[in-house]
Amino acid sequence: MIILPAIDLYDGKVVRLTQGDYSRRREYQLSPVEAAKGFMAAGCAHIHVVDLEGAKEGVPKHLKELSEIAALGFFVQYGGGLRSAESVACALEAGADRVMAGSLIFKDMERASELSARFGEKIMAAVDLRGGRVVHSGWLESTALDAAEAVNRLSGMGFSSFLVTQTERDGMMAGTDASVYEALAARGRFIAAAGGVTDLHDIRALAAAGVDAAVIGKSLYEGGITLAEAMKACSE
Repeated sequence: MIILPAIDLYDGKVVRLTQGDYSRRREYQLSPVEAAKGFMAAGCAHIHVVDLEGAKEGVPKHLKELSEIAALGFFVQYGGGLRSAESVACALEAGADRVMAGSLIFKDMERASELSARFGEKIMAAVDLRGGRVVHSGWLESTALDAAEAVNRLSGMGFSSFLVTQTERDGMMAGTDASVYEALAARGRFIAAAGGVTDLHDIRALAAAGVDAAVIGKSLYEGGITLAEAMKACSE
């Protein structure tokens, strides 16, 4: 399992939200590049970058920071504000190796196959869950789909990788529910888990469930675990 340390960006700063609430935003006293360099020093080769301001405004706001982080040599997974095929292309051109799209896909699922045909493995479906259902547009709009239904339907449209986020656990430092991912991982797609990944127990549980990657944010910044510990736990 791959560990994906998260860098969430707002107004050029590294921040973390609690349950996606912008009024509960905490800023950290280091630049995006400084945060990335710290993760690289720990031996990490992959990174998860989210443009929170872009997600709020509906257009990418941190392509400069994306380029600076990509220039360090990371495999960069990037999302936030990608509401059009053109913005996806801009993020890839700026240095993203893979982009995450949720609203763009779920607001018009009938055209999702056009995105997978154009971008292939470079686009990942962001499956955000609240109350067991897929939500999008800043987690404010709900669908009738559960995670399995969304993954199955999008797989049939050519998508091969999925970021599945438990939004109610995001930023809560209260642990994740690995059972959410077990059935999804068994279907043979690339599954990344996010939301509430807090300690080594969570990481081991996700690895045992067959998850391919785990996103860790607040726990790394606030001393819950170190990146080195997290990466080691993946192979235990």
